[in-house]
Amino acid sequence: EKNVCDSLIGTLLNIKGKTKDGFKCRQDLVDMGIRQVLHPISKGNRTYLPPACYTMSTAEKRSFCECLRNIKVPQGYSSNIKSLVSVNELKLVGLKSHDCHVLMQQLLPVAIRGTLPEKVRVAISRLCFIFNAICAKVIDPKQLDALEDEVVVVLCQMEMFFPPSFFDIMVHLVVHLVREIRCCGPVYFRWMYPVERYMKVLKGYTKNRHRPEASIVERYVAEECIEFASQYIDSLKPVGVPASRHDQPIAGKGTRGYNVVTMTRHDVSQAHLYILNNTTEVLPYIEAHKKHVRDTHPKMNMMRVLQEHNKTFINWFRQTILADKSVSRRLTLLAIGPNLNVPTWKGYDINNYSFYTKSQDDKSSVQNSGVCVDADSEHFSSTSDNNPIRASMSYFGVIQEIWEVDYTAFRVPVFKCQWVNGTTGVFQDPLGFTLVDLSKVAYMEEPFIMAAQARQVFYVQDPCNSSLCVALQGRPSGMNYHNDESTLDIGQMSSFSKQLPSMNEADEVDDGHANRVDHDEGLWENIPTG
Repeated sequence: EKNVCDSLIGTLLNIKGKTKDGFKCRQDLVDMGIRQVLHPISKGNRTYLPPACYTMSTAEKRSFCECLRNIKVPQGYSSNIKSLVSVNELKLVGLKSHDCHVLMQQLLPVAIRGTLPEKVRVAISRLCFIFNAICAKVIDPKQLDALEDEVVVVLCQMEMFFPPSFFDIMVHLVVHLVREIRCCGPVYFRWMYPVERYMKVLKGYTKNRHRPEASIVERYVAEECIEFASQYIDSLKPVGVPASRHDQPIAGKGTRGYNVVTMTRHDVSQAHLYILNNTTEVLPYIEAHKKHVRDTHPKMNMMRVLQEHNKTFINWFRQTILADKSVSRRLTLLAIGPNLNVPTWKGYDINNYSFYTKSQDDKSSVQNSGVCVDADSEHFSSTSDNNPIRASMSYFGVIQEIWEVDYTAFRVPVFKCQWVNGTTGVFQDPLGFTLVDLSKVAYMEEPFIMAAQARQVFYVQDPCNSSLCVALQGRPSGMNYHNDESTLDIGQMSSFSKQLPSMNEADEVDDGHANRVDHDEGLWENIPTG
């Protein structure tokens, strides 16, 4: 990924020393007798190289760099992308292996939106989707043949636009990556990031540079002794050993900004109703109450029944549970209801994500307030529709407040969010990008979700339309082994379409699309001719 990323970005931004375009490359086209529109043109003591289809104009370079510079990613997702962008020089600097990994799989297809000709942009995006697919933690062996064919097709498509010098040995090796997966298993079992991180740890053990090996051994043995002792003394906190971010309790824990706030009864009732509707033990009572409403009001349509259910269920549930002495203590506490004094947080760790409120995000260099939840809901075609369709739908929003609803013996963490209208504010383009209009707010009467249901997303301003954002999936800090239903991983949870975009059958001849006709910002080389 690093070699391909360096070549690709270097060529698009024309970074000196990394671009695969130049006088020698164009001279190769002359020798091969192809792409006459790109052949060098001698003008005095200088040579002009006409703009190729992959040559970005200055405005496009600035749009590309500003998009990356304004990105705030979630905690633990990657390094600070802003530090890699030089807007003045219009290039990326100091890219490490993992930076290229994140760029190729997630950020590059977003940053080039609105730049380059559509055919070139789609070819690059398809290559990024391939890297995203082969690096997934879960790969279906039945899809490997189709993915291998896709690699060949995409590289052939890129050969129609990029110069022959672009396709060095590292680019050609992409053809063999799928076969390597078939022989050796998923890529993430074999990549070098854990080794590189551990090498950094070992280098940190070196305090005496005259005896580095002895320093590493001494520090390693000392740390082993501390960890060994801590296994037998539960209350002992290891000294000098950092706590792992991956050992997060499934119930979650607050991380910053603890406070106790007295909330209004209306807000607490909203959170309480959502908790009841999403608690397994309460589900039989929900169905019983809906039946009770239908029997009491036989002329009500289904939409009115649901509205009446939400309005009266809390009181009905309390009366029903308190009259039954055989129910569990948890149901009794749920029926009594929560305390109006609510513990609140500015940050919360759960589901192997670190969530922040929007106010905390604004003060931070990361973006942890984006949230998405997949919810089953009943959809009505009209107010008189008595046959609603129950379907799952993804809702996108931003966390405004983090509560721990207190039921005396236990607490339930919930997020109070500002939700985007799923009908008018969420779109999907042909490449599979999820576009969100954060200004179209809806569902004001249902702002809460349980924190255990939340999935983290982050929003990147769409270079094509400043009023929209591209929603990308956050990266969990570790696998949640406690949830048997959690089979999604970084690759599968990506906002990218699982079905790669198809080839344009009209792209049969590369000469017709080799140059840019919308700008004349070609390259100048001080190379004498003759």
